[in-house]
Amino acid sequence: MEESDCSEHVSVDINGLNKVLACSLRDKLSDEPPSLSENCIFKVPGTLRRRNETSYEPKIVSIGPFHSEKERLQPMKKIKLWYLHCLLDRFPIPPEECLQHFVGKIRELAKRTINCYAEKIYLSENELMEMMIVDGCFLLELFRRDAFLVPRHQDDPINNTSWMLENLYHDLILLENQIPWFVLECLFNLTVSVQEQEDDFLTKLVLRFFETMMLMTVPAEYQPRGREIKHILDLLRSSLLSSSLNKNPKNTNWELFPPVTDLLRAGVRFEKGTPDDILNINFSDGEFKIPPIRIQGNSECLFRNLIAYEQCDRYGTDKFTSYAVFLDCLINSSKDADTLVHKRIIARGLSTEDLAILFNGLYNDTLVSQYYYGEVSKKINEYHRSRWPKWRATLKRDYFNNPWSISSFIAAILILVFTFLQTLFTIRSYYETLI
Repeated sequence: MEESDCSEHVSVDINGLNKVLACSLRDKLSDEPPSLSENCIFKVPGTLRRRNETSYEPKIVSIGPFHSEKERLQPMKKIKLWYLHCLLDRFPIPPEECLQHFVGKIRELAKRTINCYAEKIYLSENELMEMMIVDGCFLLELFRRDAFLVPRHQDDPINNTSWMLENLYHDLILLENQIPWFVLECLFNLTVSVQEQEDDFLTKLVLRFFETMMLMTVPAEYQPRGREIKHILDLLRSSLLSSSLNKNPKNTNWELFPPVTDLLRAGVRFEKGTPDDILNINFSDGEFKIPPIRIQGNSECLFRNLIAYEQCDRYGTDKFTSYAVFLDCLINSSKDADTLVHKRIIARGLSTEDLAILFNGLYNDTLVSQYYYGEVSKKINEYHRSRWPKWRATLKRDYFNNPWSISSFIAAILILVFTFLQTLFTIRSYYETLI
């Protein structure tokens, strides 16, 4: 009897524990998917981050919630608030009234703003709205001061110290350091002046600020092409994208091909392509046409964040990742880079050794689902495998590289022709004597 009571008691205890655990598990369930279609601001995956941590981390300023609590970025909060004060001080109405209007408009965008971030945000709605207003107005004031649209203060540390501006270029293009474009656009419309009424003025203002660090050697222009801007990094990417790569590629095979030095031996010629279309790479009849690209100190950061954005965005394409793969094939050593520099295809702010190192590690740990240069790579390999270009290139290198070589080659040909004719006449004379 005692054993029966004991087993019944144990059974009740286990059932109770099971019920508690089931309730606990139920409370942890979520009825929302972990990834939403509105997500456009992501944390960089660890597999990409480990290649170069500094390319994804802000140095002096936090924009948005992902890095806002980092202690080393707190000093910039004072400048942000001062910039907001300067912006409000230009309005004829009291600052409190302005801010109340800002808060009302930005609060209408609260849910949409939260959905833009792919990671959970541990802020209240009020805290998030305050952050959007402070960070957004800071960016607008920064861009306007850069374009001399508003007065520059003589004690402004950003304009007075070049190192701060250089670090801002780095920080404001980071994938993790963005606020939604519609928030920035809303604040711009609330603070717009008479001289800023032009269409797409905000996009032109932002592109002007980043002009010195863009990959193109000519000013970038944004073409909407029926899509809305997600954030500043998305705007830079859209402005850099080639119109020639709008259509899906027919050949998406990832085919490796020889580097510049080997292609030169096969007779391949390298020419500078159209500067406003940097992804428009063509190869035909042994001639490469590659648009010029400007590589400098912050270029690796821009490249890596563009690639990370493509890897994270479900609606993105692999255009810049494909471009990185293509450049990695083309440049294996400093000699390869030096040739492209000499041909003015690369306008460099780095040594050729650093250029080679940069391109050799850009796309590691990425997945390219659509390789946009499959057809170009195929044509290169077909040309490289043919014998005639190699023979022609060798002939040109060994016999036509200077006037003396050309003269010697012509003399050798003439001697060969005269020798042949002399032999022919000798044979002919011999047969005539026999007849």
